[in-house]
Amino acid sequence: MKTIVNRLIERVKGGEVRVVVTDRGQPQAQILPCSETSRPWRVKAPDDPTRYGDLQSPIMEDWN
Repeated sequence: MKTIVNRLIERVKGGEVRVVVTDRGQPQAQILPCSETSRPWRVKAPDDPTRYGDLQSPIMEDWN
């Protein structure tokens, strides 16, 4: 399976606009090239706790 997926990715990298994966002739998934402009959303600084309350502490505390 991994070899097949790698071959499909190589086809997209080689210039195909998209590869449609089918199961018994029915489309199930697409492999498309990633957009160069899309980047993960990030903030430069955490929100101001005086304005919104403390939003970061519950996330940053140890869960163990």
